[in-house]
Amino acid sequence: MPARLPLRQFFGTRWNGHTSARKLFWWDMAIVGSLLNSFFGVLALILLARDAGEGAWLLLHLLLIPYNLFLVISVHRHTGSRFLHRSAAITWLGCTLLI
Repeated sequence: MPARLPLRQFFGTRWNGHTSARKLFWWDMAIVGSLLNSFFGVLALILLARDAGEGAWLLLHLLLIPYNLFLVISVHRHTGSRFLHRSAAITWLGCTLLI
């Protein structure tokens, strides 16, 4: 079982391009990022349906925007990312903001 990366090292390896561009795009952004956005989006909808707190659902929905921006900027900064990765990253960010 691989050792877990400390949070600072996790973000540093992605920001500085020390992880592969394919892993950054496909695993970190497309799979894990999409699952996190879906999970938090469903929780936000549940809070909205139950009238839980004024704007608590909106806060929960917007909570992942900094992480999403981090992923997209990391894809753009990576020297190994292709035009397709960069274009898809922008499209992915737009979809996460709209949904």
